[in-house]
Amino acid sequence: MTGRIRIDENLYTAIHKCTRCGQCTYGNGEAGFEELCPLQMKGRFFTYSAGGLMQVARALYEGKIPFSESIRDLVYLCTTCGACEVNCGVIGDQVDIFTIIKGGLRENGVPLMEAHRVVEENMLKSKAPYGGRLAGRNAWLSKDLRKSLSPRSEVFYYVGCVSSYRETEISSAFAGILSTLGISFTVSDEEWCCGAPLYFSGNEEGARDYARHNVGAIEESGASTVVITCPTCSLMFKKYYPRWLKGALDFQVLHVTEYLEGLMEEGVLKLGSLQEEMRVSFHDPCHLGRGQGVYDAPRKILAEIGGLEMAEARRSKQNSLCCGGGGLLTTGFPDHADFLANQRVMEMKDTGADLILSACPACKENLKIAARKTRPRKRVLDLVELVGRVLV
Repeated sequence: MTGRIRIDENLYTAIHKCTRCGQCTYGNGEAGFEELCPLQMKGRFFTYSAGGLMQVARALYEGKIPFSESIRDLVYLCTTCGACEVNCGVIGDQVDIFTIIKGGLRENGVPLMEAHRVVEENMLKSKAPYGGRLAGRNAWLSKDLRKSLSPRSEVFYYVGCVSSYRETEISSAFAGILSTLGISFTVSDEEWCCGAPLYFSGNEEGARDYARHNVGAIEESGASTVVITCPTCSLMFKKYYPRWLKGALDFQVLHVTEYLEGLMEEGVLKLGSLQEEMRVSFHDPCHLGRGQGVYDAPRKILAEIGGLEMAEARRSKQNSLCCGGGGLLTTGFPDHADFLANQRVMEMKDTGADLILSACPACKENLKIAARKTRPRKRVLDLVELVGRVLV
């Protein structure tokens, strides 16, 4: 298979800037220059790194190597965590380039891994990456809360797939916060997946259809603010939707931590104290921190909770270690996803934390599985769940 990947002149120039220094694979001095790249932690040599994939992209573009299943299995080890993008210092489009490679694999007849093919089939059938007999997308809503919703509202809660079907405690907690604060909001039974599973498997055109549908559903609600509890979803809305739809969206998009921080600054959200003092370690989701630059909002919220002591992991903020839950890794390479989650949980446990927090349903899910193996076991919650417990 000798086709070439479709990259523009700017990306081709960016590829040439890679000096193979290896900076993309580890954090800065604040993290003790420890490894961050999940790809490198799997392969242990240069090909398994952002720099290595840059050389693969260049060779594919120049027609020097063929598309193959071995390249597919290499590029799908990337969790799209973005550690390479913030630590390189020269290039900033690595994840997009890797996604273009995936698109090239498709166009040149390399089949998806079977597990990823099933995800795509599920997306087409149910507008979500999950199969089986799924409940209604908003089945998590209580009857009383559903009755109070209006089809049109200033605030639209885009729930996302994980919080709609698996980690429903997060969606229930956020809806409860809004209800307690007397903030009118709406959700939509017509919500579809944000499209990330399609985009990050190289099906950009399919993901564009999801973007058009979701934006249309939101515009129909009349909302001026969209709040999202999933960082991957908010990344899609903020970064890719405007690009695909040729312009800025007609509504503001906020991750829930940004929204809650704003409510706190306005004096609308007031937080009390925990029932007992607790040491907490916060895991920065890759698509929230490195993807959107949101590091301070969750920490400002936690600082307002009485009886809570923050314990930062040695790899945090820009240097946060990926939990393994992104980029379809849990589907295609579950053993490596488990390895990363175990590494992260043990690192956070070493802080002496009683509780592990994140602000991402996929992170919560992956870290929770790993935390069950620790002794003593560590609880894992989403920040929204904790906020719901200390509302004044």
